[in-house]
Formats: sequence, C-alpha cells, structure tokens
Amino acid sequence: MLDTTEQQRKLDAFLVDNHELEALNARLATFNLFQVLRIARAEIRHSNVLAWLLTPGESHGLGDTFLRRFLSRILMENDEIGVKLTPAGVELMPFGDVEVLREWHNIDILVHSRIGKWCMLIENKIHSKESKGQLREYKETVKHEITDVEIIPILLTLEGDDPSEQGKEAGYIAWSHVQVLELADQVIGQNRARIPSDAATFLAHYLDILRRLTMQDEKLVDLCKTIYRKHREAIDLIMEYGGSSQFMDACEVRVKELVECEFVKNTGQMLWFLPMEMARNLPTVKLTKWGFLPRHVGICCWFIYLKKAGKLQAVMEVGPMEDNGLRVRLLKAVKQAGFKFKEKPAFKEGGKFTRIISKIKKLRTNEDGEPDDDPDYIKTVTESLWKELWDEGSKITEVLSGFDWKGHESR
Repeated sequence: MLDTTEQQRKLDAFLVDNHELEALNARLATFNLFQVLRIARAEIRHSNVLAWLLTPGESHGLGDTFLRRFLSRILMENDEIGVKLTPAGVELMPFGDVEVLREWHNIDILVHSRIGKWCMLIENKIHSKESKGQLREYKETVKHEITDVEIIPILLTLEGDDPSEQGKEAGYIAWSHVQVLELADQVIGQNRARIPSDAATFLAHYLDILRRLTMQDEKLVDLCKTIYRKHREAIDLIMEYGGSSQFMDACEVRVKELVECEFVKNTGQMLWFLPMEMARNLPTVKLTKWGFLPRHVGICCWFIYLKKAGKLQAVMEVGPMEDNGLRVRLLKAVKQAGFKFKEKPAFKEGGKFTRIISKIKKLRTNEDGEPDDDPDYIKTVTESLWKELWDEGSKITEVLSGFDWKGHESR
C-alpha cells in the first residue's frame, strides 16, 4: 500500500497533462442516448432493442431483414441444433405472421411463427448469471404452451458463454453480443437508405454502446490499455476509493438532514458523525487513533459502504482513548446500561475499538447486478439504518450524562 504522499504523487501524475486521458474523455464525452439514460448495461433495455430489431413491422425500417439474417446465421453456425429448418429455408419463407414477445412467462424474447412452425427463445444476459434450472424451465414452458413447433433456444451473453449442463441438455445455443454487433452493423450498413433518420441515429447509439460493452471499439480499448499501463497504481486507488465515495456522499446528505450533529466527517470510505445529543456530554480526550476527527472524543458513530458484500453498515463505537482505564470505566457503564458487546477484547489492556451497536443492510442490485448507487435509494437505506441504530443507541445519552470523566461515575 502506498503512503499518503506517494498516493498524492501518483494521482497528480495521472491527472496533470495526461494526453491519453484527455483523448479518452473526449471520446467518451460524445453524446449517447444509452449513456444519458444510464441504461448502457441494462439487460431489460438491451432486450427491448433486440426485440424491436427482430420485429418485422417496427419503425426501424429494416422490415424482416434483421430477423431473417439473425435466424439464418444462428442455423448456419450451429448445424448440430437438430431442427429441420435450414438457412436456405429461412431465406425463402414468409415472415408475415411472426410475433415477437417480451417477458412472456419471464422469457426475455420469444419469436414465434405459426405458419413456419418454429419458435426462437432468447435468454439475454449482460452481467447477470443463469439461474439454476432457468433455461430448462423456459424451454419446457414453450413446449407445453406452444405445440407443434421446432424450438431454437439461445443463450445470449456478452462473450458467448456456454450454457450450464442443464442448458446444454436442453439444446441451448451460445451466442454473443459481439455476433449481434457484427450482424446489426452489417444489416444496417446494407440497408441504410431504408432506415428513417431518427431510427438511424438511435441505431448508431446502440451500435456504439455494443462496441463499448463488447470491447470492440479498438481505439477506446487501446487508449484504456495505454492509460492503465502508465498509471496502474493511480487507477487502482481511484477504484478503491471512488465507488465508496459516491455512496458516502449520498449518505452524508441524509445524515445532515436527519441528525443534528456537532460534526460530520466524510473520508470517502466512511462517514463519521457525532450527534449533538451525545456531544453535549462528551469531553475532548487524548486518542491513539481517530486523529482525523474534528474533535477528539471517545465515542463516535459512522457509516461504511462494504463494497464486496454490497452492504451499508451503521456503527456506534467506543474508540482508542489513550487512558485505557478511562476507556474500561466507560465501557463498564455502557454495559450496565444494557448494551451488549464482546467483553474480552473490550476490557483488555490496550483495547482500541469496541462496537457497542452495529446495524447492517444488504443493498438491492440494479439491472447490472451491482449494488444500486441511486442517491435517493442510498438516502432511504441511510435513514432506515440510522433509525435502527438510534432506537437502541439513544440511551447512550443517559450513560454519558451520568459519567464522571475525571475519575468516578456520578450518582
């Protein structure tokens, strides 16, 4: 781990006169509808676009061309699929009766032709994983609900990941968003004159996002590789602190709205705060740690975002007072008031940190499967955790008001 001075030096070198970073910023600053709407990685939105492209009568202007090419290429590249339908047959058959369904029995995309007697089942994954038994269940549902059709089941992922063993047994084909990109790019290029201008703009944004997601934007990839090679430690540092900081910023806003505090200290990774109800009876003491606190006190509250676990935690903690005897006396008074904590490490000589209350909540995930960083949601979780913490912790005010910091407890 780099020390603070070295960390600052690495960050300075990364940010100052970094030509590659400026080029990357310029490339990423290009307007893209998917980025603006924060749906670049949203599986539901990608499924919506793909279903739109596969629907012959939709407003993209491609007619049935994309669907025809999509199905024929699937069959061409997977001749072991075991259906009578052939690529040549696809090129000649009518598509007038084709129906494209979204979320039918939870299936991402279902394309069905009653006349052609075929059904294409697409399970689309961007970052989420296949659930146990999911693929087999979907195919069984189609077999039960739509009879007398050949089923072409497809697992669509960013890199063409193989289906699970159950998925393989059910006959699922592995296809990738790279292949979707190549096909869409080709079909759109060949039929540009047929596409309305507004649809063409939308499709250009879609292809751009697919290139980024699948790392097919060569210039972007080269820039990223160059920047990371030159500034790896600075980027790792940003990744470590940056995500936590976003959560803590939203947390800080809500704490300041909810709690009258003597101080609130945001360190990026953690949010420290001292409720005024506690502060009134907390003298300044000498500490062996917690030097960053605006005032040195022996007990404090804090929030932390546990990135790997996807959780937000709220804690009230007795800290590292230099006078261990004073610390032990305070903990005994806390215990007598009904607070529960691990006594053996708390009362030992040289003890530093004792959590007297800890509340934790698992954060919901967004469409990418990542902890939801929506500020309003984080504020809601912050409020819930604070209420739980203070429901138990408010009685600490009685302990502090009745504690003699100079040598004995007041009667």
